[in-house]
Amino acid sequence: MHGSAAPAVMFLVSHLPRPAHSSAGVAIGLALLSTGCYAVSAVLQEREASRAAVDGALWQLARRPWWCLAVLAAGVGALLHIVALAFGPLSLVQPVGVMTLVLALPLGARVAGRWVTRREWLAAAVVTGGLATVLAVLPHSAHRAHLSSTVLWVGTGAVGVLVLALLVLAVCLSGRAKPVLRAAAAATCFGFASGMARAAAIGSASLTMSVGLAIVGAAAGLVLAQLAYRTGGLGAPLATQILIDPLVAVAVGIALLHEPVLLTPVRIAVGLIGFGATAGGIWGLTHRPLREPVTL
Repeated sequence: MHGSAAPAVMFLVSHLPRPAHSSAGVAIGLALLSTGCYAVSAVLQEREASRAAVDGALWQLARRPWWCLAVLAAGVGALLHIVALAFGPLSLVQPVGVMTLVLALPLGARVAGRWVTRREWLAAAVVTGGLATVLAVLPHSAHRAHLSSTVLWVGTGAVGVLVLALLVLAVCLSGRAKPVLRAAAAATCFGFASGMARAAAIGSASLTMSVGLAIVGAAAGLVLAQLAYRTGGLGAPLATQILIDPLVAVAVGIALLHEPVLLTPVRIAVGLIGFGATAGGIWGLTHRPLREPVTL
């Protein structure tokens, strides 16, 4: 969950209806609408972060109208994402976020003042096909597990250690690796926030605790994402987030929420083919950086 307006959005969780059973179609539809909002937000965030002074504070971005619009778009996307998580498991909803990069492609190209190439459209089609294949073999429903406070804190600690390790590694390395590692840390925070949002939406854990952890995770992810966009442009940081975010969220769903994993040989083979196609398409989309923004 890319949560630029996480506090306001997560406050609404307690007022959302909790469906009696999962609905894969509703969950995927809401997730797709959410990714459209995230695509707009990501393009605008990168545009404003790249224009900010290198030594300027991140809070100065709040004075930029286009960045505020990015926050609003992310807030709407987060709300739609939370509602989607109420209708479907993390393993189904989270991979749909891959479409963010596909939807950001024409938007980012417009901001960069160029046309989308045939190669990029082909890569976008590969991403879409690969994602559809992955979603076809994933479980479309899950039972509601109860999480104790101890389990939540242990999970939070594990995620915190992973994020800290990525940030330390980013400090030690330079060049293109630095924004990618920051984006990986941001994606880890976002994936964990989605897991906590799912727990809150279906009532698997204390509402106060799960909402609080989701807010912290989303806010930390937002700050780290701005740092990644500032030095790495849109392509590589966004692609890194899109690949790692669902992996972390699904891991949280399996480890903490006990979402089912159907590991038959056929499902594994089809899933790997779909994941490989998706990763290859994303690599093609990030081959050309979406920089050199023009005035809107």
